[in-house]
This record gives sequence, structure tokens and C-alpha cells, in this order.
Amino acid sequence: MLTVAFITFLIFLFLGVPIAFAMGTAALLGVGLMSDVSLTLISQKLFVGVDSFSLMAIPFFMLSGELMETGGISRRLVDFSHSLVGHIKGGLGMVSILTSIIFAGVSGSAAADTAAVGSILIPAMKKKGYPAGMAAMLQASAGSLGPIIPPSLTMIIYATLTGVSIGSLFLAGIIPGLIIGIGLMLVTYYYGAKFNLMGDRRASWKEVLKATKEASLALVMPLIIIGGIILGVFTATEAGAIAVLYAFIVGFFVYKEYTWKQLPEILLKAAASTSMAMLIIAAASTMGWIIAFEKFPQIVVGFVTSITQSPTLVMMLVIVFLIFVGMFIETLSATIIVAPILMPLAAKFGFDPIHFSLVMVVTLVYAGVTPPVGGILFITMGIARTKLKELLRFLPSYVGIMLIVLLIVALVPQFSLFIPNMIFK
Repeated sequence: MLTVAFITFLIFLFLGVPIAFAMGTAALLGVGLMSDVSLTLISQKLFVGVDSFSLMAIPFFMLSGELMETGGISRRLVDFSHSLVGHIKGGLGMVSILTSIIFAGVSGSAAADTAAVGSILIPAMKKKGYPAGMAAMLQASAGSLGPIIPPSLTMIIYATLTGVSIGSLFLAGIIPGLIIGIGLMLVTYYYGAKFNLMGDRRASWKEVLKATKEASLALVMPLIIIGGIILGVFTATEAGAIAVLYAFIVGFFVYKEYTWKQLPEILLKAAASTSMAMLIIAAASTMGWIIAFEKFPQIVVGFVTSITQSPTLVMMLVIVFLIFVGMFIETLSATIIVAPILMPLAAKFGFDPIHFSLVMVVTLVYAGVTPPVGGILFITMGIARTKLKELLRFLPSYVGIMLIVLLIVALVPQFSLFIPNMIFK
């Protein structure tokens, strides 16, 4: 049953069928081949898969991202970042990375982060002489920090499936996310020197203070969200609602960037993004049930233990496996399918669940920046109006720096566990 479902899923995937429908149809066929299981199970699992209080955070963070983009918050974050690093070689690219780091502290979504920041900075980079492929690859890599630096929709889904602490998993992503950001800046500086991408005039202290003042309300937003979750003031779902309220008040009453007439369009965009994400989650949860029913996690654990008893080698095998999965399956879907399979492996070899979870999330996120699926790449390619072949020449450098950081984080758990242990122990 599992083999038929998986082969069907791959065939639909390569035929270009949307991933939610590919998984849903494959699951339907798989269950249909089971003589002792009713097809009504499919409808039950579709609803059960999204029937979670934690998943209510998804529409809230999607809406807050739309409100930030329309309300001028994104633009002010760009101006703030430009005042700090815009004068360095490759400075406009670094502005994109720094803005994405800050924006990641609010949106929780790679797609929202990429679209909001990329729509502003990719055209500006092209105008400054940046190769279109570089601008697209740079922003795709920077935007993918959204699910790593808290809050993170991927982490919320992962924690919902596995029972690990959302707060601890959020905190575990801070240091690795910042290190990846620094690594992306170093690669961008290298290309800045190679292509002579000069920065703008260095901002004066007065200009830096002005940009900081303009962006202050946007900069406070991540502190409110993350701080509230850490201190137990509100849950991740409630944090999403607070983010929506905060973004609306700042964008509508303080910055006055949009009117009541624009709200329906904003709501529709957020609803469309949410619907797509929830449909994927529902379909993936159905496929996940088939995987659990066939006892595939136990098969995986048995297979790996027959190969090696070394925790380090097991971690490397997990990373290679996740990179392969993430190249072909969208990040949210891959998370739902793979998490129940690999968490028993973590327990078997004594990995810290937070550290193991963080490694899984980071690997799947950045595997999703590679073809053939690479949904974030297609967003930035559309904005940059470039082709995949122009982007591929820059892919090894940007994805390579992520892999280096990933290996460091995987082999040195303290990078991910330092802040959670400091706060919760």
C-alpha cells in the first residue's frame, strides 16, 4: 500500500500536479487498496490533520505578514538595514539579508519573508548592477531564514506533530539562524568584490538614528512576540493574533499606509496563502497516517541500526536523507511526512529532541531552496524575471555556506541548545 501511494505521489509530482493534490490522490489510492479500511478514513484524516489549536497560528502569521508588507513596515525595515550595512561592498545584498533576519522575527514564513523583502530589494539590486540570478538566489536564501528564526510556522507544525516544546524549539533557532545570516553576508561580500558592486554612501549617525526611529515600532514587534512566548504570557497561536493586532495598529493608525478599502484585498491574500498551507498540511497528514500504519518508522530505525551504531554517522545519514527529501517535496509537506519517521530514531540514539528537531527543520528548509521543487526560488525568479540557469551558478555558494553551518550545528549541539537551556533550565 505504501509503495503504491509513494510511487503515485512521485509520478504526480513530476507531472506538475500541485503537491497537495498529488499527496491527497496518492493517499486515496493507497487507502483504496486496503480491503479492511473504509475510504471515509480519508475525509476523517483530512480534518483531523488541521484540527489543532497550534495550527491556528498559521492564518494569524500569514495575515500579519500581509499587513506588514502593505503597512509600510517592510519598507522601514529596509531603510533601517540600509543605514547600517548599505555602504559595504555588496551592501544592497546585505541589506536584503539583514532585513530578512528582522522580518523573520515576525512572519514565520519563508514565502512571506521572501515576497515582502524581495519585491522591494530585488529590483533595486538589479538596478545597481547585480546579476539577476545572484539577486534571486541571495533573496531566496535570506528569505528562507523565516522558518528558522522564531516565530516559525514550520516549527509550530513540527512541535504539534512530535510534542516537543514550541518555545524551546523557537529559541533553538536563534543562534543557527544568525550564523547562517552572517555566512550569507560573507558570500555576498565576496560577490560584491568580484563584480565590483559598490555600496552607497555611508549613512551619518544622524541618518542612522532617524532610520532607527522610523523603524522602531517594527523592531519592537519581534521582541513582543518572542518575549511573550518565552515568558509564558501567551501561546504561539495567541502570539500570532497579537502580531496581527500590532501590525494593523501600526500600519493603519501610526504609519497610515493603507485605508479600510484595502483591507479586503489584504484579507484575501492572507486567506489564499493560508488555504494553500492548510491544504498541504491536511493532505500530508493523510499520507503520514499511511506511513505510520505500515510501521515505516520502525523499519527505518531497524535499517539504520543495522548499518551503524555511531550517533555521529546516524546524524549525517539523517541530513543526507532530509536533503534528498527536501529537494523533491515542499517543506511543510516533508516536515509532516518525515517527522514521525525520524523522531523514533532520535530516541533510539539518544539525541536531544530539541537539537534533533532543529537540525531537521534547518535541513528541510534549505533543501527546499534547491531544484527541482524549490518553491522559494520560483518566487524570487518571478520577481527578478530571470531563468533557473542564471540562478544555478550562484546556488553552490549560498547553499554551501548553509551546509557548513548545518554541519557545525549538527555536530555541536550547544549552538542550538544554549539559549533554551539558559532560559528553561
